[in-house]
Amino acid sequence: MNAFGAIMLTHVQDLGFRTGEFTAEPLPDAETARVLAVLAARHGAKSDAALVPDGREAELRGELAEAAPGLSALATAIRDRLETSHSGVLIRRAHLSRHDLDTRRRLLYALAVGMGAPTATDRIDRKVVWDIKLRPELVRSGGASTFSEHADEADFHTDTQYFPNPERYMLIYFARAAACGGGRSSLRDARCFREALAGSDEGRWALDLLSRTALPFRIPATFTRTGSQDAVELTFATVFGDRPLIRFRTDTLRRGLAACPEHDTPEVRRALAILQAELDSPARRLETFMESDSLLAMNNHEALHGRGAFADPERHALRIRIDDGAPQDSAR
Repeated sequence: MNAFGAIMLTHVQDLGFRTGEFTAEPLPDAETARVLAVLAARHGAKSDAALVPDGREAELRGELAEAAPGLSALATAIRDRLETSHSGVLIRRAHLSRHDLDTRRRLLYALAVGMGAPTATDRIDRKVVWDIKLRPELVRSGGASTFSEHADEADFHTDTQYFPNPERYMLIYFARAAACGGGRSSLRDARCFREALAGSDEGRWALDLLSRTALPFRIPATFTRTGSQDAVELTFATVFGDRPLIRFRTDTLRRGLAACPEHDTPEVRRALAILQAELDSPARRLETFMESDSLLAMNNHEALHGRGAFADPERHALRIRIDDGAPQDSAR
């Protein structure tokens, strides 16, 4: 720690494609206690279910900065990296494993508040900290509508591409890695991805079409207003833009186009096939195994991420999405 007690984010190495590996020092016990006290005063002390947006995140950010300057400095350092040199920040050891799971949720929430305004994952319970784990009952019933609920491969995607304003940042903390060695994380940087497309005539054509043609993204049932499998809710937006630089997910686009067949033209299908072929290129992706107690921070507007299949039903990660409050490209 430096003279002010700030937790330093130290660059270890670049892993390629604008993803970097970093280290961070443990949060001192005194700061941990103060963070938990601030959150208990605001949200109560019972469980993570109480961690819901209340519209006063800026005020809470100030309280946490005073109570825990080290955690506040770490949040600022991660955000600054994600806005400048990197679209992915990987911390191999977050030093949270000594705490129980609920305390880890709260400390991650405090870190997220330092970066912006954490958002509700679903529209019913409005939980900020979302558990990424196998839900066998949903898989058996066919109700697992999103990657965070099943153990299959998750294709490259950006988060909440199906909402008009996808969050700028995202934190994924790996509470328990898959003992089977599966569930490896993959990253693609949108800037590198767009440069690769621009290197060929057909790539430039696809980039142009997908930058000016709004397409329908179907919202997964878990995140609709009712949570019903029959709910059809759509967002129309371009795949490429300025902010976000990219929004993409194969299955929500496929289901959106099925719901709106008038948009499912031969040109759109060809452009999406060109995009998918570039995404599938193994030469321009980063793949890594995230150990237990590791943390991955991403600029969700500039990086796509994916996950390999896994067999360990105990694999468990925690995800928080964070809005930065800045204007975005038009979507409806």
